[in-house]
Parts: sequence; structure tokens; C-alpha cells
Amino acid sequence: MGCYNGGNEGNNATTQRETKMSHTFTIEQIMIADNDYGGFCTACGEEAFGVEPDARNYECESCGERKVFGASELAIMGLVE
Repeated sequence: MGCYNGGNEGNNATTQRETKMSHTFTIEQIMIADNDYGGFCTACGEEAFGVEPDARNYECESCGERKVFGASELAIMGLVE
């Protein structure tokens, strides 16, 4: 998966809006996903499969946003309830 950021360099308003995380996940969700090479989309909350534990900004198959993170990465980011 590529790392295209949409050409928003230098646009702070867009960058801040894009980096806002709205979903958090339970420790149980993170543990299960971590064992199954899963992750979650921080934009819509959907679970993603076949995701490396340290994945960042993968495209979500559900909403199309580049907000899918691996389970371990979500824990490091502090998005665990």
C-alpha cells in the first residue's frame, strides 16, 4: 500500500482536520486484532484485516479514508480505552 498524503503539505487547517482521531478501541479489540494481523480505521471504526501491527495510514475498504492503523500502533498512539 502506498503512502500518498493527498498533497496537503503546508495546509495546517487540512492537516489538523485529517489527523483528528475520533474512535478509540477496547483493549480486548486491540489484543484480538493484534493476534490476527488486524487493525482499525480511526475515521469510521471498521476493523481491517491483513494489516501489519505497525501499519499506519492504510486505506480503509469501508470509508476510503487513509486512517487504518495496525493494532499495536493504535495502542502506542493511546487510542485504547
